Amino acid sequence: MKAILDLHPSSQFPFLVPPLRDCLTATPPCTMGLGPKNETAYWNEISDYFCFLALPVIVSFAFLTEVMSVLVLARQVRQSLDTYLLGLSLATLLLLTCSALLAAQHYAGPHWILVHAQPYAASCRDWFWYSGIWLLVMMSFERVLTVSASRASTLCSSAQAAVVVVMVFAVGLVSSLPRFWEYQAVTAVDPATNLTKLVAEKTVSTATEEYNIMYFWYVKAVTLFVPFLMMLLMSVALACRTRRSVLTKRYMCIKHTSGLTLNRKIKEEASLSHLLILLMSLYMFCSVPGGTIELVAHLAPAWVDPSSRFYVSFYNLFTVVFFFQFALHLIIYFCFNKQFRITLLALFCCCC
Repeated sequence: MKAILDLHPSSQFPFLVPPLRDCLTATPPCTMGLGPKNETAYWNEISDYFCFLALPVIVSFAFLTEVMSVLVLARQVRQSLDTYLLGLSLATLLLLTCSALLAAQHYAGPHWILVHAQPYAASCRDWFWYSGIWLLVMMSFERVLTVSASRASTLCSSAQAAVVVVMVFAVGLVSSLPRFWEYQAVTAVDPATNLTKLVAEKTVSTATEEYNIMYFWYVKAVTLFVPFLMMLLMSVALACRTRRSVLTKRYMCIKHTSGLTLNRKIKEEASLSHLLILLMSLYMFCSVPGGTIELVAHLAPAWVDPSSRFYVSFYNLFTVVFFFQFALHLIIYFCFNKQFRITLLALFCCCC
């Protein structure tokens, strides 16, 4: 007899991080409109169980590494890229916190505190998600302008970058404002048991089809179409503008530059550009699968049925992949940012 692994005690709400549908709480009378439980294939249960175990490990490790990145970057802020990376790490920390609040119900049960926090966690998750994406776009765009200048010069100071970071967070807040009125914690009657339970569900004003379609395409434009196109173009531009011959031509315009100094500057410029190329490539690689399956399920439900267990299993798997990228940020910073590496080692030496 084969062992049956259930993601949760009742498998009627198997999404680890709930998608923004009619309800966010993993308990009746909330329903995700999924097929019956007896249609669940064995590989779906194995995949979901793996994601159920892997998600808290990955999110916890990513949270710890981002905290370390914030501590290091806060000690070494001296140029615009450090400020941008600090803002990105803060946005990632808050994104992980909000996502953990949404997923905690599967591990700690639908406690009333978690239910009341779910509407705000879903709203703030979008806020910090948008902020993180566009901070990555803005720092890469500033880097493209820097390496495209005819002379080696600093186009943006650390203070100016801080203003841009604040503006990006403000724009992200404005973009996610509708989410703050989309869900609310209410008491609902479970028809199966005739008991009332506290659940977080959509408000009447946002449960309309027109609102859901309009906001779906808005979110896809902000998080998928526009930033990914810009990231692809900027990755190509950075790769072309950080060739050694191009960087040498830029730095030869500076008088009294010795060969040793020139080589060091060229190496630092190339490393910082490679850092941003890797961050953009990693984000696209880890985000495209989840965004694509949501897009296909919305446009062609006959191909990918959003109510099928097949969709749930891949949604959970791509959610784990999405959060896995944040666990690699510290490694990328350490390998491609010399000042970050020096500050991190000095911080450990002080602790020892």
